[in-house]
Amino acid sequence: MAKINSKHPKMIALTLWLMLGLNAVFVWSEFVPNFASEFISWLDSGLESIRIQLTILELIAVGTLFVDLVIRFDKIKSNFRTLHVIGVGICICGFIFKSFIYFLHSAYLS
Repeated sequence: MAKINSKHPKMIALTLWLMLGLNAVFVWSEFVPNFASEFISWLDSGLESIRIQLTILELIAVGTLFVDLVIRFDKIKSNFRTLHVIGVGICICGFIFKSFIYFLHSAYLS
């Protein structure tokens, strides 16, 4: 079997944190809009203008995180392994949920 060494583990960690942050912004804007409402409406309207590009990038990022998790599972430190799996799971479920929500939202508008 080929030896697989990742040369960019910090890039994968950054991608994971960015996707978790994007999911946090989604949950904040959809389910807790009253907390700091001016800021979240400003942030969400800014993201709304690039929603299609952001969804495509999110699909690539979530796919990369999943493939990296499968390939490097044994190389992840054992004390971070559970947190990493939970984080990638949240990103995958969040992407599916957001895709479903935004698809329904755009379907009802037309």
